Amino acid sequence: MNCSKSVPSAEDLLRAEKQVLAGVYGRLYARYAADEEEKPASLLAMAVARTLLSIPGEDGQMKLFIEQNRDRIDKEIPLLKDDTDIRRMVTDTLVLRIVFLHKKRGCSNDDALGMIERLKATGIYLEGSAPPTPGSFVRSASRFFAETPLRQPVPPVKS
Repeated sequence: MNCSKSVPSAEDLLRAEKQVLAGVYGRLYARYAADEEEKPASLLAMAVARTLLSIPGEDGQMKLFIEQNRDRIDKEIPLLKDDTDIRRMVTDTLVLRIVFLHKKRGCSNDDALGMIERLKATGIYLEGSAPPTPGSFVRSASRFFAETPLRQPVPPVKS
């Protein structure tokens, strides 16, 4: 995206969403890898990040890991209640995704709102004083990713 005040493109927003996924993954991986008992740190970090952001596990290994470790993943999510950085970025990502989906498909399909309801049920949803704008989201996602301590290469995201 150029530095002017132009509205971010769909590609800019998709890139920002991938930066959020990579940032959440990197932060969680750093936590889980520090725990000697946590052997599948990278898989758990990606599974929790994908679950938070309502991104299904599409490859066979990730899908199987999520299915076999659903209880563990569900126990990890509430532990993030004190991490306002992750909560803010996850909340903003889902809010903007819903706005984009409603703009694209219309308001007749409220399936997208289920993402927010699930996030609220986990206690991770972070109420804000104003909804994110596309421009502020792109900037925040970039900053969030840049401030993430990556300890290993982030696995590629399949869309």
